[in-house]
Amino acid sequence: MFTTDLPPSADAVIIGGGINGAAAAFFLSRAGLRPVIVERLPVLAGLTTSRSMEAFRAQFVEPEHIALMLESIDFYVHFAERTGLAECDIGIHQQGYLFLTAQPERFAEFRERVAAQHALGLTDVQFLDGEALRKAFPYVSDQVVAGTFRQGDGWLSSNEATQGFVRASAAQVVLNTTVNGFLVSDGRVTGVQTDRGPIATPVVVLAAGPYAARVAALAHIELPLQVVRRHRVTIGEHPLIPTWAPMTIDQDTGAHWRPEGPGAALAWAQAHEPPGEPVDNVRPNPNFPFEVLEGVSRLNPFWEEVAGSLKSSQVRLSAGQYTMTPDGEPLVGPHPALDGFFLMVSCNGHGVMAAPGVGRLLADLVVGRRDDASNPFSYRRLSAPPASTAMHQRLL
Repeated sequence: MFTTDLPPSADAVIIGGGINGAAAAFFLSRAGLRPVIVERLPVLAGLTTSRSMEAFRAQFVEPEHIALMLESIDFYVHFAERTGLAECDIGIHQQGYLFLTAQPERFAEFRERVAAQHALGLTDVQFLDGEALRKAFPYVSDQVVAGTFRQGDGWLSSNEATQGFVRASAAQVVLNTTVNGFLVSDGRVTGVQTDRGPIATPVVVLAAGPYAARVAALAHIELPLQVVRRHRVTIGEHPLIPTWAPMTIDQDTGAHWRPEGPGAALAWAQAHEPPGEPVDNVRPNPNFPFEVLEGVSRLNPFWEEVAGSLKSSQVRLSAGQYTMTPDGEPLVGPHPALDGFFLMVSCNGHGVMAAPGVGRLLADLVVGRRDDASNPFSYRRLSAPPASTAMHQRLL
């Protein structure tokens, strides 16, 4: 799998060794191709993948997202069987996703959203009023008026999933290697140039996460992407944390948390974070632990008591970067400016949960099992007139 020698050729070169690049390698290999992963860092999953909340959910409102996430969740639940790695445990926890609101005016909105999800086939999402919520989840504040819950959502170990995809793909993996150019002939990619030499290939898959726009520019392709900082706080073991709880999200503000072993992981996609430049080591905001603890306490009061009794040794702060598209949809598939150049970027913070679905879609597009005209995540949509939609309210 890992090699110190640069392969002279490949059926497909995947730029980036995060979970999306690993999923691309797996599905391309299942389609009969011989892929090579080129990763600039000395490890796989060293950037966004390892710093995410590692969660998955089907609670979306767009049909294409519901279908994508249901496919991905099903793959993760049956990961060992689908990959053929009988010993592979990716740490699945299907403890659910719980969205909460304290705004009375959103009561009808939550109920209507669940009805719309049921109409789209996601029939296991529950609408709960405040009384039902507090009966099922006693830690929820009296302020909460409504919520939605789906038991089949949850989280996993993104590192184990990444490593599993790569092992099952039998792809060659070249670490500590930077792609610094592309070989092109008659409008078609013929290879990649690296700091260690060229690799000849008819297919390039760009899965470089926050660096995607910068790498694409080497092929004179401009991608309309923004990179934003996102934080994660991990709390060590604490007796007040309900380890049986679901991912719990204050949808009024975006603050959310979930159990992590005997402790918890907390995050908050704060609107005041400006776009930035891609970096390997993202400098976190040292005040974020205080901010997120205050944020999750609003509808989950037990966090106030947790915060008051925490020791600094129990708190670990990290930060990574999400890559965002103008419309919040992933970019998956061929780029029209260069034959053989495929995108698998910008899942807008949903890369872990979407990886199996977008990996399978990418492979289908590469080998011609699917036409890009029917691809909801095609690059071509960005130059098309915006489609009107009666209900387009993306969740977190």
